[in-house]
Amino acid sequence: MLERQRRMLLRHGFVFLFAAPCLGLAIMLLPNPRGWLAAHVTAFLTAFILAIVGLVWRELRLTDGQRQTLLISGLTAAYVGLAGNIFGAVVDLPGPASSPGVTAPMPQAGILLALLAIIIPATFASFGLVLFGLRGEAAPATSVAAS
Repeated sequence: MLERQRRMLLRHGFVFLFAAPCLGLAIMLLPNPRGWLAAHVTAFLTAFILAIVGLVWRELRLTDGQRQTLLISGLTAAYVGLAGNIFGAVVDLPGPASSPGVTAPMPQAGILLALLAIIIPATFASFGLVLFGLRGEAAPATSVAAS
């Protein structure tokens, strides 16, 4: 099970690594290049985060339930975050960094806020579990001497 979860994280990391250049093409082809650039860069960063978590998966000192929570929260944050970025690019939603002082239109802003209500806690939960799982040293392996 541990190996299957690790490979799943790595596989999803590479899905994001594949999606990032595709979103890069959207920068040139679709309206609102600034929004597509944000989605492109976020997909790259998400790919690396998922791959790194997959690479340290064996080193995490977590229970099976904690591992499952980490897996679900990490993938939820990744995919809902990607959906939020694509949504923001499609509707040309102004943000505090891209358009300071501009108020976002309410139906679109409400949808983005709902997505953020999922993304932010899921991100904190997954990052917190990774940090918690990397605490201290691993317990030394015990070997039973044959008599």
